[in-house]
Amino acid sequence: MNYLQGDSGEKWPQDSDAHKEISSDYGYCFVGSHDLAVELLAEFLNHSSSALPLKTIFKGSMQGLIALYRREAQVTGIHLWDQKLQEYNIPFAEHILLAEAYTVVNLIQRSQGWIVPAGNKHNINSWEDITRKGLRFINRQRGSGTRFRIDQYLLENEISANQIQGYENEEQTHWGVALKVANGEADFGLGFQFAAQRMGLDFVPLFKERYDLVILQETVEKPEWQQIQAVINSTAYKRAVEQHIGYDTSLTGKVIYETPHSAKVRT
Repeated sequence: MNYLQGDSGEKWPQDSDAHKEISSDYGYCFVGSHDLAVELLAEFLNHSSSALPLKTIFKGSMQGLIALYRREAQVTGIHLWDQKLQEYNIPFAEHILLAEAYTVVNLIQRSQGWIVPAGNKHNINSWEDITRKGLRFINRQRGSGTRFRIDQYLLENEISANQIQGYENEEQTHWGVALKVANGEADFGLGFQFAAQRMGLDFVPLFKERYDLVILQETVEKPEWQQIQAVINSTAYKRAVEQHIGYDTSLTGKVIYETPHSAKVRT
């Protein structure tokens, strides 16, 4: 249940000294948005010749950036869309991380859309269906990239949340959304394609998004990140990701953005 609710069960220490920098006693920590590719990354690292335990705590994209800023994690994964700038992730990293030196590396691209019951008996096929009367919606938690995308659509189209039955009902992960639909507790929700397939559900694609990892410069220089980067760039990892429907690894491992002072330090 912890897993489906978006928490691996791992907890970081609560004292202020430990918040400044997580020591090796607590392993290498990921806090951020839920994705299958992160789960696979943790498996590859755990079973590599020099095993690196990667603790995964799925709390959402915004919470991940904040955790990174507060040194409560060494790496985060985000998929935050800025509608005004028509850009993924970088505007949010700039806003949260401020003067920090950091690097943005693509992990995967993936297809997001409506997760619906097998057969799609309600004929749900577009964003406009979100306000159809009689349909029960299952939402994602505040701070997640998926929730940002939903709320941006509502804002753009001047739609009130109370027009959506079930808007207040939240899940922490894509698996949680798919499970609610599979159990008949909701008629549709927004999530990635593989979650629908895994639960034997139908999927209505709405958009393709970029899921990136964000790492502080102080972490980029450490051997643990070099080990993670080697896995991400490996053919075996990319093939494992590509085995799952809705995933694209054409940008996997590519440096999307570096703060100017990060680039200067690396040169």
